[in-house]
Amino acid sequence: MKRRIIPMAIVMTVLIASNAFCMNIDVMMSALEKARGSITTVLFSINKDLSVAARRLSKVDVKGEDARRILSGLCKGRDYVVDCAVIDPAGKMVVVEPEEYKKYEGTDVSKQAHIIKFLADKRPVFSEVFLSVEGIEVVDFIYPVFSDKGEFLGGVSMLVRQQALTGDIIAPLVKGIPCKAWVMQKDGLIVYDPDPNQIGRNIFTDKLFQPFEDLVSFSETVSRARDGAGSYDFYAKGLEDKTIVKKYAAWDTVSLYGTQWRVIVMEVDRPAIVVNDPDKSKK
Repeated sequence: MKRRIIPMAIVMTVLIASNAFCMNIDVMMSALEKARGSITTVLFSINKDLSVAARRLSKVDVKGEDARRILSGLCKGRDYVVDCAVIDPAGKMVVVEPEEYKKYEGTDVSKQAHIIKFLADKRPVFSEVFLSVEGIEVVDFIYPVFSDKGEFLGGVSMLVRQQALTGDIIAPLVKGIPCKAWVMQKDGLIVYDPDPNQIGRNIFTDKLFQPFEDLVSFSETVSRARDGAGSYDFYAKGLEDKTIVKKYAAWDTVSLYGTQWRVIVMEVDRPAIVVNDPDKSKK
């Protein structure tokens, strides 16, 4: 896959045009490229392993012990995985691994939005964040399984804790440098943030973010464009420090099966430009 790099001149132009001066732009752009590349690598690794598992499942009884062993191998070595399952053509989980989630075998998940799409299209799906039947906020990767004769046998699913997947990648990349990073769905939901209190909140609908018009506007632009740069006002250190400061950021996109995540890297180690508290300014 060809790697896309945002031209430095374009980012500088955007930042300067918005009256910003990013002191650590080289470091920020390097962190963004590494984060985007590393997350993409993991997503493509999941895709590869799911496709291999699907081929193996096509040659065995998808409700038997061979299928269970294939699922166990698929889960192995991935701390961010909740469970792996075989979904039959009716949308039921017929085999689930590891052992602690075996109790969900037989559960009907056919009403979940991404399962509806999968069963209709019979093509791979990378879901948005949703509450699973296991009671966990997750994303699901599901790949179709066909017999040698082309008969649709269902799919092989991998449920993933999205904040663990992204956090395990991003945290080491920004350690020791003046940047932080967060990840957003196109609908505004925060997939990952170094402040755990913000994970799972939606910037477009959550009351926490509504007073911050710059942040909402910035996030709307991020939602529409695959990459770019800009600035917004928000708390200095998430919900820990409620001093309002201006932050400078650049973003890029990772995608799989048509689903996209925006990866945003922002500069944090600079003389803070303190701005008015949006709540107080309305009083």
